[in-house]
Amino acid sequence: MLYYTGIEEIIFSKHELLPEEPDELIIISGYLGPAPIKRLSELKNMKITVIGGMYSSGIDARLLDSLNRIKESNDSLTIRFAEQEIHSKIYIWKHRGKVLSALIGSANFSSNGLRTDYRESLADATRDTFSPLDLYYQFILEHSSETPTIKANQEIIDFANLKVAETKESYNIKHSFDIPLYSEARGVKQVPLSSGLNWGRARLTSNAHVAAGDAYIRLPKEILNSNQSLINPFDPEFTTPDGRRKRNSDPIELIWDDGTIMEASLEGVQKFKDKKYPKQLASFSSKQPFLNGQRISKKSILGRYLRSRLNVEIDDAITMETLENYGRNTITLSLIEDGVYYADFSV
Repeated sequence: MLYYTGIEEIIFSKHELLPEEPDELIIISGYLGPAPIKRLSELKNMKITVIGGMYSSGIDARLLDSLNRIKESNDSLTIRFAEQEIHSKIYIWKHRGKVLSALIGSANFSSNGLRTDYRESLADATRDTFSPLDLYYQFILEHSSETPTIKANQEIIDFANLKVAETKESYNIKHSFDIPLYSEARGVKQVPLSSGLNWGRARLTSNAHVAAGDAYIRLPKEILNSNQSLINPFDPEFTTPDGRRKRNSDPIELIWDDGTIMEASLEGVQKFKDKKYPKQLASFSSKQPFLNGQRISKKSILGRYLRSRLNVEIDDAITMETLENYGRNTITLSLIEDGVYYADFSV
């Protein structure tokens, strides 16, 4: 069976379809994303080993810090890193050491790899490949470690205690931009009262189809002028087999300076040098989010998070004074690897 849509749900429900209940899941992936690894806590009574294959030359300290936080909260999870480059993407389910099922293909264990329908695929491995697959896994396991090399220009530090300037100096960030949380017209800075951080408030003054806490971060064209490597353009040639064009959004993951992991997406369209780029960053969830027993908007995850840090209520207007009292009016967005970003809102 070949899978090219809904790959994430296939991986997380595969154990329910097997003739025996697996007690072990093995994931070998070139690149790793914190969001699906955090979700592995849903799989109960199962030993889980995740091996990242493409970090032999060094892993970003911020990504490793995020993965370590997840590992500390999940006693069933082991995360290792291959000592040589491994491009393979393999998912193996076992019971008492016997392989029950396996998927192989191109989908990395990251939001970008699992949620981009039609671009990545996985296929069921046939039973005659179970034995060589297990031997291959044992080889990779023996040549892997739980303590990877950190990128040469980085070190693991406490991000929560860093100032912005220290972060930039310590990491020598190349793909980074300070995104303003305000707009400026005729030299006057102001936070829009019904868009951006205050998007959810538009329902209070109009019939806008938004919910409490909805928010987005506008991506100004200055990003593209100064650092085009930070945000990629949308693929103009991408179409599904039935001819439908891919919608203008790309799934990403955010690792915030306080360790919070957030699923997000780059959305909307703005043109720059004859190419289409996303124009805003918004939160995303593959499931319906709930808070205190109540359904909330997926787009409000970002807004509620930032309002919590700013110490303002759900429908309070965020103003320049709010940002000044907090001590910061920008967010520094940095690229860690394809589809994974670091967002710094520390003061």
